[in-house]
Amino acid sequence: MDEKEPVEKQKNIFEKIAIVVLVIIFLVALTYFLINLFQTNHFFKTRYTTIYTNVTADAAYNLINENVNLKIIDCRGLEGCGPCAFKNEGHIKGADLNSNPETLYNCSDDILVYSVDGIVGASFCNDLINHVYGKIYNLEGGINAWKEKNFPIVYGNE
Repeated sequence: MDEKEPVEKQKNIFEKIAIVVLVIIFLVALTYFLINLFQTNHFFKTRYTTIYTNVTADAAYNLINENVNLKIIDCRGLEGCGPCAFKNEGHIKGADLNSNPETLYNCSDDILVYSVDGIVGASFCNDLINHVYGKIYNLEGGINAWKEKNFPIVYGNE
């Protein structure tokens, strides 16, 4: 019997080690799952926006009239001229004329961006991707498309 006791003790030690290793693997897997859950915000927060949508002037007009949490960004000042260069050309009512992408980071509102022709607006939208929570829209054709539709333009600080 003396010979079997060390073998049994050794077997019990291996079983305990195996159980401890399995528990550690389970805890590591559970920790990884929970960390991933918090980082990707599945249940606790909405995710950052990963795309933007080009919209026509008609769609932008509807967005402005239907969405009370819409930020309108005039990014023409980023086209090599300051916002005052476009002062006499007017802007969409309620537009922020002095924004840059970083000032909008972590914003949860939807954002409509426009430039002169939509090209710089698209670049601005790309800068917002993965930094804001709301939807991002770029006005295709920019303020030029807006004016072609005879949608309202305001002047000054309106």
